[in-house]
Amino acid sequence: MNIFMSIFRTDKIPSLNRIPKELGREERFCERCGKRTEHIFYLVPKKVLMLYVKDHPENVHTTCMVCARSTILTGEDRERILGTASA
Repeated sequence: MNIFMSIFRTDKIPSLNRIPKELGREERFCERCGKRTEHIFYLVPKKVLMLYVKDHPENVHTTCMVCARSTILTGEDRERILGTASA
């Protein structure tokens, strides 16, 4: 048991590069719920070898607050969310 505890330290705080960054919230239609619900938009870093890259094509996700379904935003939706987050 002591070996397990020394390898996996639960008291360690994860690197800030791995934590998703919230960009905002908005009411959107959710396919799973079948109605308009509040969604959270956030940037998800991608691990490339030993580094976390923040700017990649699939970095903007949205999650429904009711059913917790996550989807990747692309195209105009992605650009709009990134535009409002940087403004």
